[in-house]
Amino acid sequence: MTVTITDWAQAISMVVLVIVTGIYVWRTHIISKATKEQADASVEMAEEMREQRIMTSRPVIIQKAVVETETEYRTHDSKDWFSYFDIYNAGNGPTIELEVSLLNKNKELFVSHRVTCLKAGDKPIHWPHPLDSEFPVDLSRNDESLYYLVSEYQGIFSAGSARRWYQTWLPFETIKTSKDGEIFVKQGELEFKEITEKERIDAFGSGSKPR
Repeated sequence: MTVTITDWAQAISMVVLVIVTGIYVWRTHIISKATKEQADASVEMAEEMREQRIMTSRPVIIQKAVVETETEYRTHDSKDWFSYFDIYNAGNGPTIELEVSLLNKNKELFVSHRVTCLKAGDKPIHWPHPLDSEFPVDLSRNDESLYYLVSEYQGIFSAGSARRWYQTWLPFETIKTSKDGEIFVKQGELEFKEITEKERIDAFGSGSKPR
């Protein structure tokens, strides 16, 4: 069987075509991989920027038991004389749908108060208000001594599709005094949590409007 120059030319052309196709496929793979890595990096950078924006604009709610007078504070040493709680925003952004709830030691809800918005730098919320005649729940008549004051809220950039919520927990103990209706309060350490929609206390129900 005789192999002509034309046959050799065709064979060489086929080999060259296979090599060129292989190089093309390999280069396409490299470009595709680089494009995907660049896209992933862009997505990661965008997510990091979003997280930074959330963190820099995040509200931070603080609850603090307030002593009535310095004299009473010195008289009763380490036990704070109960008057009311100050609740304020120590963060950089406003809260949305702030709910302040009182829970018992089993973390069952007693009573809640809702505020539409609390901006950073605003005057503290007094809870209960000092002018109120009595606490919303008369703790002096309960046998329990451990309670939780919980603030649940969102920030302006955390209220999107992810529905990120924040909580600040303040445990406190109560000690009855000899005078009827009065108690001492000794507060514990604040605990800050980031929670999902399903983990909420949601004292007013998700469908309700702020008051």
